[in-house]
Amino acid sequence: MTAKDAINEIVNLLGLKFKSEKFASTFLVDGETEVTNNLDEEFKVGQELYVVRDSTLAPAPEGEHETREGLIITVDSGSVITSLAQKAEEAPANEDDAVEEEIKTDEVLEEETTESKEVSVEDILEILAPMVEEMRSLREEMKKMRDGYSGELDTIKNEFEQFKKQPDRSPVEKKATVVETFSDFKLELLKSIPQRK
Repeated sequence: MTAKDAINEIVNLLGLKFKSEKFASTFLVDGETEVTNNLDEEFKVGQELYVVRDSTLAPAPEGEHETREGLIITVDSGSVITSLAQKAEEAPANEDDAVEEEIKTDEVLEEETTESKEVSVEDILEILAPMVEEMRSLREEMKKMRDGYSGELDTIKNEFEQFKKQPDRSPVEKKATVVETFSDFKLELLKSIPQRK
């Protein structure tokens, strides 16, 4: 299993979808400055050239910029590419320089392949395994919360329906009629008269 296969498997397990965008980019001869046209196509005259800085893009300064591949990109004051030219190959001054250049190239390639071999698919999976487990547990917790809220929502709906069915005013108490009140008054009056012995 390759690293790409492992990452794709993790993405599928988590149900994630990523949009893939590839931009034309390269490094200048200094080896540190990365430039891009921020488009999904090769560099062309009329496109804007940007310098990649951390996670932002800045307009490229006016002038000629030479890439590692030997492409000379000329940019105007508005960072628009005005011309593209391939640098002519220079023959080494002598054979020793050519051999030395080849040795340096081989050393760089060897360093790059050594660095890429240090990280294996198993290492990546080992690093990502705790994160995948954490995401699974978070997904389960969110599902429990959603189910709990669903139950609470049903309870609230039922209580609201019961509340709607209740009258909006309390019923009027039954008041005694005048006759009943007068009769009670007479009775109380008779009770209050002192009785003779």
